[in-house]
Amino acid sequence: MGCKSLPKLHNTVITLAIASGLTLGSTLMVPRLATAQPMPLSPSSYSFTSINPLQDYLLGAGDVLFIEVVNLPPTVTTQKEFSVNLDGSVSLPLAGRVIVGGLTLPQAEQLILNAYSKVMRFPAVTVTLRTPRPMKILVAGEVSRPGSYVVPFTSVSASAAGVGLSGGLTWPRLSQVLAQSGGITQEADIRNIEVRRQLGNGQTAVTRINLWEMIQSGDANQDITLRSDDVIVVPKAKEVNAAEAIRVASATFSPQVIRVQVVGEVVRPGLVEVPANATLTQGIGAAGGFNVQRANMSRVTLVRLNRDGTVSRRRIPFSLAAQPNAKNNPVLQQGDVIVVERSGLTQVGDTIGNALRPVGSLGTLGILINLFD
Repeated sequence: MGCKSLPKLHNTVITLAIASGLTLGSTLMVPRLATAQPMPLSPSSYSFTSINPLQDYLLGAGDVLFIEVVNLPPTVTTQKEFSVNLDGSVSLPLAGRVIVGGLTLPQAEQLILNAYSKVMRFPAVTVTLRTPRPMKILVAGEVSRPGSYVVPFTSVSASAAGVGLSGGLTWPRLSQVLAQSGGITQEADIRNIEVRRQLGNGQTAVTRINLWEMIQSGDANQDITLRSDDVIVVPKAKEVNAAEAIRVASATFSPQVIRVQVVGEVVRPGLVEVPANATLTQGIGAAGGFNVQRANMSRVTLVRLNRDGTVSRRRIPFSLAAQPNAKNNPVLQQGDVIVVERSGLTQVGDTIGNALRPVGSLGTLGILINLFD
């Protein structure tokens, strides 16, 4: 009985093979796991200013791919979107599991084509990135909030022939991530920002970015696109130019506002918000200006908490007419404390006023005599 059923089974296999576009003699069993090694990249030859970031984008868990296989019958599947699993694989109809994690899109496309070539005649495969996984970027150094950030993709298309990014999304850029981390500090050296990138083969490429060139000349190449797991290091400047600091503070990667404390002889002492490029004059103005009857307008002290935990205290030879400069009218930083001191006459008056409170008229008369004796 078993021998008589064999021709019928054989005919069924042939029929399925023809209907599925399979090569005669091929098997319907799930193929073995297809893998490939990433093409070696050299840190010395790697370009951070690639026109199309999709060319060197390394696939990983969470990416959603649009995979179109020409001649794949709809009876097999109509599915065209596939998510990359935690192990870096995608599970494909007929082709089985294919490891694409750590590969670029062209490499993944070739590997998937090879997998389908084993079970189909003349397959044609197109692989595009439908939805990229959120990027994780580490930001260190002179930014307001150093740390690790999940960076979203923004709208507006960024695609190129052959390897397009669908869904109207564009790659995050350096300035966007700096802004997300609270912006740079006033002591940041934006001429030597370092970006480190893993190449997927155990090597790391490093580049230095000069965002001052972007501000000065509009060189958009300095605002590079980023990749997941990039590390951004913003060094501290050896010297801060007050005039440059004002221009930098107006950039998108600087904080829009900062908070400073103004205490002492001003109209409205307390915490105030000022633009990120505000000077000492503007900080005092945000507190209502000097209390002209009590303030010593030439004795202003600036107290600053440094990033290393130390506190600096500097008396400023203040002048309302001074242009922005480090000596007379410095640019403020987040958390600065401005202390406006009392005038000499106000100090004498306050001393007398304090003396009048706790004692009677006879005692007060004696104190006054002693003060002016």
